[in-house]
Amino acid sequence: MKPDKLNPYTQAMVNCLQPFTEKGESTELDKTTSQFLANMIQGRFLQYMVTRICQRYEVTSKDLQKQLNMVMMTLLSDKFFAVFREKVIKKPEIVLKIARKITSTEMQHGYNSIRIDALYRGISRHYFDYLNFKIITRWINTNPDVEKIIFLSRIEKLINDTSLIKALVYILQNDKHGIVPTVFNRYLKKNKLERLSNLVRSGDWRIEASYIQKQSSKMINWREYMKSL
Repeated sequence: MKPDKLNPYTQAMVNCLQPFTEKGESTELDKTTSQFLANMIQGRFLQYMVTRICQRYEVTSKDLQKQLNMVMMTLLSDKFFAVFREKVIKKPEIVLKIARKITSTEMQHGYNSIRIDALYRGISRHYFDYLNFKIITRWINTNPDVEKIIFLSRIEKLINDTSLIKALVYILQNDKHGIVPTVFNRYLKKNKLERLSNLVRSGDWRIEASYIQKQSSKMINWREYMKSL
């Protein structure tokens, strides 16, 4: 089904592509236009990933969605898009091919999640050189900042006690290793809210956090190493 309204990045690509024909791509494309389309492609892919996470984990808060967008921008810009930017420098005309794929698919199948998923998985493989999309999504979903946003979304939906929410937010803000969501998510998922409240108010959550931190030390070291790159 054709969408009533395109994503702003996609619409910008549609507008930019209007002067171009299917042939003679390399002679028609100037550096400024190539860079503009490259930025729109990266922006649209980022938005796709943010939407995917929000739908999967039911992140509906506009503030949390904005936070997620900023986190994802940092995650993808420095590492994920680096290969793509190098490719565009060597062969600027590839942005026309990618932009046409995105605009034609979204204009025809904007509400078909299967088609859209296939589109961006293909772009990830062929132009960003990430062959296994599951590894990418796992890397993103286990990022401490992403986990914190998902956790905040859950507590906003499941907990009505304002003081408990404030306490959890405070704990989360002081969580240097991304342990807190792991500690409390097991109770949120099983709806054991009274047990969670008791752990927070008594401070006994620190015992579980200490145990999980020891078990997760290798993962924590890996995350710190990735941050240093």
